[in-house]
Amino acid sequence: MGHKEFDYVIFGSGIFGMYAALLLAKKNHHVALIDIEDSPFKRASYINQARIHKGYHYPRSISTAIRSSLNYQRFCNDFSFAINNKFSKIYGISEADSLVSPTQFEKFCDYIDIPLKSIKPEIYFNKKRVEAAFETEEFSFDSAKIRDWFIEELKQIKHVSLLWGLNLIEAEVVNSRYKLSFNDDLSITTPAVLNATYASTNSILDKFNLSFIPLKYELCEMILVQPNQFLENVGLTIMDGPFLSVMPFGLTGFHSLSSVKYTPHCPSNEPLPTFKCQDFREDCTPADLKNCNDCPVRPLSSWPYMKQQANNYFNEHVDFTFVKPLFAIKTIISSSEIDDARPTLFQIHSESPFVMTILSGKVNTIYDLEEVLE
Repeated sequence: MGHKEFDYVIFGSGIFGMYAALLLAKKNHHVALIDIEDSPFKRASYINQARIHKGYHYPRSISTAIRSSLNYQRFCNDFSFAINNKFSKIYGISEADSLVSPTQFEKFCDYIDIPLKSIKPEIYFNKKRVEAAFETEEFSFDSAKIRDWFIEELKQIKHVSLLWGLNLIEAEVVNSRYKLSFNDDLSITTPAVLNATYASTNSILDKFNLSFIPLKYELCEMILVQPNQFLENVGLTIMDGPFLSVMPFGLTGFHSLSSVKYTPHCPSNEPLPTFKCQDFREDCTPADLKNCNDCPVRPLSSWPYMKQQANNYFNEHVDFTFVKPLFAIKTIISSSEIDDARPTLFQIHSESPFVMTILSGKVNTIYDLEEVLE
């Protein structure tokens, strides 16, 4: 494929990588957006709850809640074509094992100024297990529609190259610039690199011979389900503890089903994402992760356990049927496990050549990039 030069090379074509590419391209920079997959949004930007966080989910981290709330409305406005706002979002507080009480949750929502309306828990929940319920204002997004919008926007800009199916083989410094070597005999020279690969954050840093970020990895399962008529326009979340959530998966007609207890299958505290299933695949390694969603040796689905948990906490009117599991690796900054904070990380590893990591699990924090890439 020869040799190319760019002002910026961005690794990872999830929502953060694509938004960064758009911001830089609008400043007339020549940008290469690179992904190991054959198309964007194949991993974490697609395989998630599709929740646009307004703050409700983080009563134990005020900073995360406020940050989510600040950008919520802008995200809903900018991507209105991909927003599902036609459902009621209900939060329930469990009678046992909850890390937040109903009173604490009400005070928290009042403090960060997000709407909350108390309702009878028995409308949706098993009243023997859920002591309080609240109607909130929280929507979901359709990742496929957002992906398609980004692709069309970027394709219209001549100095942006969308390079899919590329695997970084080597990175070396030559005259204060990086020379990057890829499969398919492509080489790229650039003075600036953005690492927006999420699960492969440290794997990319390793190839640049840069220090790792302390991270924890979880091989997670999100299950798509078909809701019954009662649940069709409702999203239910029980918090804050080892509970579950079922809510509309964007505009697909399906719901996402997840559980704090059963969604994580395999934790990894190694510097690089290391899992036992990699022993059965020569092509998937901590340095070069393949897509878990397509993996023939991925874990068995936790559907039976999640469904049983749902039967325990929801009432007889709530029901749904299995459609398919989705698997992806979730990446958490190690220090975040102390208070449940989910900060957006922008870490500069090298000034010349420039290397910065972008790491976040909340889609509506993409706007933080505007200040960072000023």
